Parts: sequence; structure tokens; C-alpha cells
Amino acid sequence: MGSLVVIWSVLLLMALLALIWVILPGVSASRRRRLEDEARLAAAKDEQTRYADEIAVAVLGAQSTAERRRAEYEHAHERVAETWRSCQRAEEALARLRRAAAFVSLEKVDVPDRARALRRLAQAAHRRGDLSDEQLLDALTHRNSWNPELHPVEHELVIAKAAVRHHAELHRRALQAEAEAWRADGIAAAALRTLREELLAARSATPVVPVEMQETVVLKLVTV
Repeated sequence: MGSLVVIWSVLLLMALLALIWVILPGVSASRRRRLEDEARLAAAKDEQTRYADEIAVAVLGAQSTAERRRAEYEHAHERVAETWRSCQRAEEALARLRRAAAFVSLEKVDVPDRARALRRLAQAAHRRGDLSDEQLLDALTHRNSWNPELHPVEHELVIAKAAVRHHAELHRRALQAEAEAWRADGIAAAALRTLREELLAARSATPVVPVEMQETVVLKLVTV
């Protein structure tokens, strides 16, 4: 009877060892897969965080650019207003000279004196910003219809007309610069909005993981 008990005990022990031998590899493999899945999920989270950090840096750069473009547009807008006021002042100055010239007697003035008057008047107008560098050079060299033989009063009228053209050209350029600055400002603002939206999406998105991990990730997220 005792021998029978021993035999059954040995058989049960062997069966138990066999069962453990079968189960242990499966448990070990399952645990290994779980650890690998957790490692991949952590790597995916790190990658998502890194991407969001890169977008955040890009947002800062885009914001700086947008602020600079806005400041450039505002400056260009102010320049348009400034050049328009200069145009009006030039027109008013020309109108005053025309009225005054109607009552001036164009007495005889020697040609050398007239040439010196033209040089003096043109240089003064250039210092005021009423003549461009090119216009001053033309006046001093008597090119492009700048006639040194005109009476000083007529010189003033010619210079006043040239000033109107000069300020009109400055205003035209200012309008063109304003339009370009407006377009650049819009592009910079749109880029900043896009990057901010991308940053928000990157920070709120769940990590992208392989398909074979998705079930494990979902179970993990549910249990958190």
C-alpha cells in the first residue's frame, strides 16, 4: 500500500513538472512581448514629444517673422501717408509760385547769374528732399531740359514742377512697397496659424504605433 502511494506521488510530481515545463515558456514569451510593446509605446511617445517640441520651436520662429513682417507693413503704411503729404505740399508750393510769378517782372539777368541761381536753387531743393540725386545732377549739368538761361523765377517754377514729379514717384514706390509688405505680412500670418494648429494637433494626438501593438496600447490606455 505504501509503495502504491509513493508511485502515485511520483507520477503526480512528474505530471506537475511537465505542466510547469509547458506553461513557463508561454508565460515568459508573453511577458517578453508585453515588455517589448511597452518599450515601443514609450519610443512612440518620445517621438511624438520630440516632434511637438520641434514644431514649438518652429512656431517661435514663425511668430518672430510674423511680428517683423507686421512691423514692416506698418512702417510701409506710414511711409505711404508721409509721401502723400509730401505730394500735397509740393503741389501747394507749385501753386503758390505760379500765383507769385504772375506778378513778377522778368527783368534782364545775366546768363552766368542765372546759371548760378539755378545751381543754388537746385541744391537747396535737393537738401529739402524736393529733388532726387538724378534730378540734381541734371540741373547742375543742364541736361534733360534744364535751361540755365531762364530767369531765377522761372528756375523756381521748373524746380517746383520737378519736385512734384519727384514726390509723386516716391509716393508710387511707397504704395508698391506697402502692397509687397501687405502680402508678406499675410503669408507670415498664415504660416504662423498653420504651425500653431499643427502644434496643437501634435500635442493632443496619441502616439502612432505599429498595427500589431494597437490592441495592447488600447488595453493599456483603458486601464490607465
